[in-house]
Amino acid sequence: MFVHPSSHTFEAFKYKTLKELKTELNRVMIPLPINASTENLKKRIQSKHFIIPNRISIQPMEGFDAKPNGTPSELTFRRYNRYSKGGAGLIWFEATAISEDCRSNDHQLILSEENVKDFKQLTSLIRAQSDSTLESLDFKGECCLILQLNHSGRYTKKNGKKFPIRAYHNDELDNAISVKREDGVIISDEELKKIEEVWVEKAILAKEAGFDGVDIKACHGYLISELLSAHNRKDSEYGGTNYKNRSKLLLDIMTKLQNNFRKDSDFLITSRLGVYDGNPYPTGFGVKSIENEKFPASVDLGEPIDLINNLYDLNVKLLNISAGNPHYKPYITRPYDVPVKGGKFPKEHPLFSVYRIIYLTSVIKSLVPQDMIIVGSGYSYFRQFAGNLASGVIQNNMVDICGFGRMSFANPGFAKQIFLKNRIEKNKTCITCSKCSQFMREGKSTGCAVRDPEYKNRK
Repeated sequence: MFVHPSSHTFEAFKYKTLKELKTELNRVMIPLPINASTENLKKRIQSKHFIIPNRISIQPMEGFDAKPNGTPSELTFRRYNRYSKGGAGLIWFEATAISEDCRSNDHQLILSEENVKDFKQLTSLIRAQSDSTLESLDFKGECCLILQLNHSGRYTKKNGKKFPIRAYHNDELDNAISVKREDGVIISDEELKKIEEVWVEKAILAKEAGFDGVDIKACHGYLISELLSAHNRKDSEYGGTNYKNRSKLLLDIMTKLQNNFRKDSDFLITSRLGVYDGNPYPTGFGVKSIENEKFPASVDLGEPIDLINNLYDLNVKLLNISAGNPHYKPYITRPYDVPVKGGKFPKEHPLFSVYRIIYLTSVIKSLVPQDMIIVGSGYSYFRQFAGNLASGVIQNNMVDICGFGRMSFANPGFAKQIFLKNRIEKNKTCITCSKCSQFMREGKSTGCAVRDPEYKNRK
């Protein structure tokens, strides 16, 4: 049963033992399963076209440390080298812009014909180190490497200045990032048709660069995600009340990719999909059609389920599920104990925020075809007990693979700690202080200001 958040007030993480955590979950009536043993996280995923050696994934977390032309820098290599030594069976590489005209940061990665050899060097090094680490942990099979390809849409910056490329106007979202209605542009249908081909070109380059697949990013308020909620986009093939119009860009890209890679069934076409953004109708996706609702809106997974079934029909058999928008009320997707500068504490308990995204993912898992592999989000908030939560949801068939984002910044060896010690080391965990998010907002290269010496002394 989905418990309404109104009965839960904000409390910071304070649990020293699994028993204390379970007691709190019972008190606030949040039915999240917690396992003492994490042994089941070692079980591999075997599909017709791919094998993932274990149930842990590194989630895509932008480092904003690329060279000005989008090429991976020493810091980029450093981050992924640290991940590769951690033992995760799936490394989901961060949002990489499909062109320099749609970056959210001047140091966001861009994959291009000019730097594909640099990306190839990165994947070769990470694959060799990851496979060596997995072998040392007695896992069979290679680490799976997915590259996320994105258009930043409303969150585009050009020459360091905000230049929103919107699907439609939304004053609240504009206010959240301090832009005016007249700033930037509303992207036209003609431009949307053109960029479909850009995604295909970049996917071909990603294969050349040594990735096992590509993620067409459709979450967190970026362009494709925003189109899914574009009920107010009038007289457009890509908007309005018709769900088929709002999902057109994503499905057209997927269709072209599948046609292009049809002979190469080992190259994965996937997406990180935002199934619920919390924004009330008519500017929300995965929400009920109720006028004048307050945030967070009532959940309705009808359209997200339809979309996932459409993706399945296009041979998409791996999906990464997320929710919310980190630029607007970020607690939906990244529950925290401390907000970014100028941010607010949510009215709901962070344990409920975790529960929401895990519950929604579990509903999707129960309703989509059984051979669709689902990656879940939201585990980092549980700190040293995150492995116990991951084990519980895996045991209850609520998800197939558990993804960790902020934890990988703070503690890139967390998976190995789970596999060897049945726990994540407490003094190395993410403490959800939002400093990594603050770095992102300031346009700086991003990492953990608490655990990583590279960022610890940054002012």
